[in-house]
Amino acid sequence: MSESINTTPIAPKWYDDPSHSLYLHHSDQPGMILVAQSLNQENYHIWSHAMLMALTTKNKDGFIDGTITRPPASSEAETKQWTRCNILVKGWILNTISPKIAESFMYNDTAYELWEELKERFSHTNSMYLFQIKQEIHDCIQEGTSIGEYYTKLKSLWDTQDALCPLPHCGGNAAKELQEYQQKQWTIKFLMGLNVIYTAARGQILLMEPLPTVNKVYSLIVQDEKQRAVSSQTVGKMPEVAAFATTDNHPQYSHKNHVPRNTHLK
Repeated sequence: MSESINTTPIAPKWYDDPSHSLYLHHSDQPGMILVAQSLNQENYHIWSHAMLMALTTKNKDGFIDGTITRPPASSEAETKQWTRCNILVKGWILNTISPKIAESFMYNDTAYELWEELKERFSHTNSMYLFQIKQEIHDCIQEGTSIGEYYTKLKSLWDTQDALCPLPHCGGNAAKELQEYQQKQWTIKFLMGLNVIYTAARGQILLMEPLPTVNKVYSLIVQDEKQRAVSSQTVGKMPEVAAFATTDNHPQYSHKNHVPRNTHLK
């Protein structure tokens, strides 16, 4: 009598679900570099912000905020999978730390402990860095740069400032009013740093009610810049245009050997 073959499909493991925090894709390797910027003594907040975004994309942010904890020892399969993920996240973090700094963090047991120790050691430098960024924002003016270059530099400084010192969380109208206040400060600072040739455009913008956002003001100033470029090209061509006009109005000078007629001769 032949034995019956069990054709019941094998149920997939719960961590095979891509939405599960313990899921690992075949491309998730320990040597991966998740962020381009390496952690050093001065850029902790920028680095940690970028790293958090990368880990959130991988659905592994719970390993550094403490929400994904080690499973009980009774659950052997889950514990093994958690251990794999924990080691992987630790590797990703260490891969983006300056080698001289990484040496002292190699033996943290969990990714959470590693993350907390990095925060404790380097986050205190944020106040000095914030002071430096605010000073650069204060001193930032257009000078010899284009409108695009000036705005890009200022926007980068604002983004860095927000990463170091984000707006407080609040709800309702308070959040909207806070964002409007910030936008107004940005717009005024952008206008203050413009070159003198934009004085007229700046005056017209300041008369607008409500004051436009800094992105809208940037667009208006770029249009003014392009209009100035077109006007300067037109002015440069005026002598040439005038010369053609003179030739057209005096056809008797268009031929080199032409002798003008004497009206007194018959």
